Amino acid sequence: MAINTIQYDDSLDQIWSVLVYEEARLLKDKNASDLAAEAGALVERWAQVNAGQRSAWRAEIVAQAGVDAEDDLLDDTIDQLDNELLRTFRDRDAPQRKRYFKKARHEIVRLGLESELEIVRAWPASLKGEGEAALQALGARLEEDIARGDVAVEERQRAAAATADQRVREIVRFVDDINAARRTRYGLLIQRAEERRLPKDWPGRFFKKGSQGTRKSKAAPAVENPPA
Repeated sequence: MAINTIQYDDSLDQIWSVLVYEEARLLKDKNASDLAAEAGALVERWAQVNAGQRSAWRAEIVAQAGVDAEDDLLDDTIDQLDNELLRTFRDRDAPQRKRYFKKARHEIVRLGLESELEIVRAWPASLKGEGEAALQALGARLEEDIARGDVAVEERQRAAAATADQRVREIVRFVDDINAARRTRYGLLIQRAEERRLPKDWPGRFFKKGSQGTRKSKAAPAVENPPA
């Protein structure tokens, strides 16, 4: 029989359950217990890799919270600007209002921050040229919102890139090393079974069954998203 293969898209929790089971299974057999130390080392390494993933996920979640906060503040400024334009020009179809709100206000504020920023990016320069002090002040406020929003979007992009890097550099490499170690261990167990005249299925008893795929994938998968 051939042992199953840990897949790149298996979660670290799945991988942990396999590693813990296989270390324990080796320890339970006097003919194989000497191989448990290597399996235990993989469990210890798993803890480090898992901590790296959690750290990367945390950074993404924190960055998303920053994006959401800036999105709300930008929405508030856009709402206030529209109200001020209506108060000043008293007409939804006034050219002065249409200069900014070519789309309905609700269509703009329902967008995500990155898309919303592109719509309003040129507004502050125009608002600074308006004759009304209230509109000029909103232009200055909007300029600050845009600057903070750009920072928040960049932080989210960096966090997402760091998660992708951690997966390729640590998790994918870890999976490759696990599979190599398990194949080597299986070969040793087959040899031992022959030398000691153990049951034919004895080598396969030390590998967890039923939770892993049987395909072998060499390409790295899409980046796993952090939990919501």
